[in-house]
Amino acid sequence: MATAGSLRNSNKTAKVSQVATKPIPFTAFQALWVPGTTRICALGSNDSGFGIIQLYNLTSNPSPSTKLKKPTTAQTAVKQPRLVLQSETEKKTQFKSGTFRASPRSSTLPHLLTGDFEGRVGLWDLSRAEVPIWMFGAHEDVVNCMDGAGSRTGRPEFVTGGRDGTVKLWDMRQDHKATGAVGAGSLAKPLATMASLKNKVDGHDVWCVNIGAGDGDEMLVVAGYDTGDLRVMDLRMGQAVFETNLQHGVCSVELGRRLGAGASSSLSSLVATTLEGSMHVFDLVDGQFKAKAGSGGSTVTEEVLAVQSGDDSTLWQVRHIPQQPGVFAVADGGGFLHL
Repeated sequence: MATAGSLRNSNKTAKVSQVATKPIPFTAFQALWVPGTTRICALGSNDSGFGIIQLYNLTSNPSPSTKLKKPTTAQTAVKQPRLVLQSETEKKTQFKSGTFRASPRSSTLPHLLTGDFEGRVGLWDLSRAEVPIWMFGAHEDVVNCMDGAGSRTGRPEFVTGGRDGTVKLWDMRQDHKATGAVGAGSLAKPLATMASLKNKVDGHDVWCVNIGAGDGDEMLVVAGYDTGDLRVMDLRMGQAVFETNLQHGVCSVELGRRLGAGASSSLSSLVATTLEGSMHVFDLVDGQFKAKAGSGGSTVTEEVLAVQSGDDSTLWQVRHIPQQPGVFAVADGGGFLHL
C-alpha cells in the first residue's frame, strides 16, 4: 500500500514523489483515506479467510528503532513520513467493499461502512471496532461495491451493488436490522432496488457503483456490470435514464460532479473503465443524459480511449480531482497512474 506512484502519458513519464509505502500481510480489496485526517484504512481478507480492517496514520515521527540512534551530520533534518499501524480488527467474514462517504462530513473520525462476502452491510466506529454499530443483510451474495452521499451533503443515503445483480438504495436513518436480521437469511428492505437490464437474465454481477449529481443537483446512481453493461439510474423514480454496453466488464465508474459540490460549468462527465484497457468518457450538458433508457439514438457524446501499460491492461479505478472535476486519474493493472 502506497500513497503515491508513477504517472505517465503517451508522450513522457513524470515522477511523482512517493510519500510513504507499507507492505500489508493480507489482501486489501479497498484502501481509503479517512476524510479530514492523515489516516488510511485498508480492508479485505487474510490467508485464513478472516476479514481484516486496519487503520494507519501518516506520521513524520521517527520509528522506535531510529530514536535510539544518534543523528549524524550526514543525516538529513527532514523526517520521512511513515504509515504507522494504529489498530487492527479481525472478523470471521471477509470484507469486500467499504466507504466513508456515508458518514456526515462533520464527523471527527467518520464511521466506516462495509460490505462483506455474506451480503451484509455494517457500520463501524474505528475507535472501538470490536463490534459494529449495526449490521444487516443487504444482498443475497457478496456486496461488491458501495458509495454514499452523506460526506458532502449530509444526506443519509448510500447505495450498494451485489453479486446477485441488484443495486439498492438505503437510508442511514432507518433501522434495517429490524427487517433483515443478521444470520437469519432475510434481507432488509431498501428505499429502492434496480435489477439488471431489461430483456436480459437477472443476476449479472454488479462490479461498481457511484453516486453523483445531475441537473439541479438531483441524485444519479451509476452502475457497471461484469457483462459490460453501464446504467445511469434515478432510483427514486425507479428507472434508468441512460444505458449502454461497453463490451467488456466495467471495473470502475464515476460522475464528475459529486452531490453538494456545486457546478462550476454546465459541462460534466461520466468516466467508466474496463477490464481490457478501454476508458469511456461521456460528456453531458447541464448534467443531463439526453438519451432515454432503451433508445437507439443517444445524443450523449462518448469518447473511447485505449489506456495500457505492461501486460495487464485492466483499468481498475477512476477518480476525479474534487477541486477540478475536469481532471481525473486512472489506475491500471501495470501499477501506473494516468492523469
